[in-house]
Amino acid sequence: MKTSINLVSKRRTPNAFHKRFFTGAVVIFSLAFLISAGLIVYRLYLAGELSNFKEEEARLTSVINSNPEKKIKYLSVRERLAEIQKVISKRKNINSRLVSVSQTLPLDVGISLIEGDEEKVVLQVVASDLSSLNTLIETKIEEYATESQKTVKRVEMSSFGLDTETNQYKANFTIEFI
Repeated sequence: MKTSINLVSKRRTPNAFHKRFFTGAVVIFSLAFLISAGLIVYRLYLAGELSNFKEEEARLTSVINSNPEKKIKYLSVRERLAEIQKVISKRKNINSRLVSVSQTLPLDVGISLIEGDEEKVVLQVVASDLSSLNTLIETKIEEYATESQKTVKRVEMSSFGLDTETNQYKANFTIEFI
């Protein structure tokens, strides 16, 4: 036999590029495996939580269904809350109007009564002297009406008098909004 025939090829030694490529592939594969394993564990945790929520929902539903009085109360409260939410969403904000009215009053004039709705507000103002009410009637009301022309339809003084018990002057104003 001939000894010069070599059927086994010479081994090539891996160069630096092959080593880096192999190391990178191992790192990427390891990261992908760890991320996948983490996602699987998280999914199993969420499935357990979902089953806990479903059990709690079933328990509460059975409690409500077992007692028809509670069910009726629950449904009526739920319906009332829905109606309240509808009314609140349709209601105009009267607070901003009242704030602008109260800022118009002189400092020594107080408000003793506020009544009204979105369209009309009745204010009863009190003052210890006539000059404050005179300032309110002569200048402040006119200023308020011109400043808020887009929101105020009419300002009317409905009564005026002296409260003998407190020695304060009272005036009632009706403000109609647009």
